[in-house]
Amino acid sequence: MDKQKKKKRSVLSIVIIIAALCVFCYSGVRLYGILHVYKEAKDEYAGLADSYTKPVTDGSASGTSSASSAAASSAANADAAGADPAVPLIEDAEPPLTVDWTSLGAVNPDIIGWLYVDGEPSISYPICQTTDNNYYLHHTFRKQSLFAGSIFADYHNSPDFTDADTIVYGHNMKNGSMFGMLKFLDDQSAYEKHPYFWILTPGGNYRYHIFSIFHPSVDSEVYTIYPDGGAEFLAWEQDMQKSSEVENSVPLTENDHTVVLSTCTSDASRRCVVIGKCVSTEQPG
Repeated sequence: MDKQKKKKRSVLSIVIIIAALCVFCYSGVRLYGILHVYKEAKDEYAGLADSYTKPVTDGSASGTSSASSAAASSAANADAAGADPAVPLIEDAEPPLTVDWTSLGAVNPDIIGWLYVDGEPSISYPICQTTDNNYYLHHTFRKQSLFAGSIFADYHNSPDFTDADTIVYGHNMKNGSMFGMLKFLDDQSAYEKHPYFWILTPGGNYRYHIFSIFHPSVDSEVYTIYPDGGAEFLAWEQDMQKSSEVENSVPLTENDHTVVLSTCTSDASRRCVVIGKCVSTEQPG
């Protein structure tokens, strides 16, 4: 009887050990797969900005315009609009980068712009667009298969950012690449220091003042696309601003051109979005 008990215990111990080894091996394979995916993404995008962009190094490239030029622009545009000159309407600055559009276009004609976020300079990527929202989820800007994919614009949008609102997507990578750092923009003090992002295109360079950062549901109205402005679009802007987790008083109008930067979160039912309106003299279209 004792021998039978010992035998059963021995068999059970062996089964437990084998199960533990299987779990360990499976976990190891999964970890290797994850690390390999991140290494591929790192290798693919390493030196990307250095290859296709150059920083603007003159005195106007700090990301903010001088007080005198800002005041002059505001007054001139306020006079033209019949508004209060004290209210800034235009927030011009020198673009932080110049882009080699010839080289980028040779790599992939689907590239429609370049995104640069002042508050997170690591977010500096080409923006792709094709005929669906699936391809660039897992293909690079070079059209190579890769889980990290690309930064890409919604296929319903005009490729020249002339729509009243354009949606730009990117993966929330755990190593901080792609849109992995987007979630850190919701800090109020960080926002106040750097409330802008840029979209540079072959047709113009556009500076966007962020007026909303929040975590909507996946079926939120934030993903409604308005090709044209108008009262309904302005109401949408105002709703987005009310939902913001950072306080701001960015003025909104029914003629704005906005961009929504969107990524996933650890909660499958929520997204992280950053929304800005174009505030440069140079406007899309």
